[in-house]
Parts: sequence; structure tokens; C-alpha cells
Amino acid sequence: MGPKPVSTVLTAQQEAGAVAFRRQTQLPLDDCLYALQETIPHLSRSALHRLF
Repeated sequence: MGPKPVSTVLTAQQEAGAVAFRRQTQLPLDDCLYALQETIPHLSRSALHRLF
């Protein structure tokens, strides 16, 4: 048995922050991912793409 996977579910606050960040910056999703990973370390690419 390996390590348990970390949940990639975002809280409502984290989702709102990501949406506000993207609206403000108008960056592509991959660029948003790299910028947001500093504040949301467990953010995955798939979670961000599901959000948008």
C-alpha cells in the first residue's frame, strides 16, 4: 500500500480566489496554475481545468 492520495477538491474560498485571479489577469489556465500554486499548494491542473 502506497501513500494515500491528497484530495484535490478546492474549498469555496479557493475556487472564488482562482476565478477572481483569472478574471483579473486574463492568463491562460496553465499560467494561472503556476501562479496559484504558491497560494494553493495542492492545486492540480485537472482541478483547475474542472473549475473553468
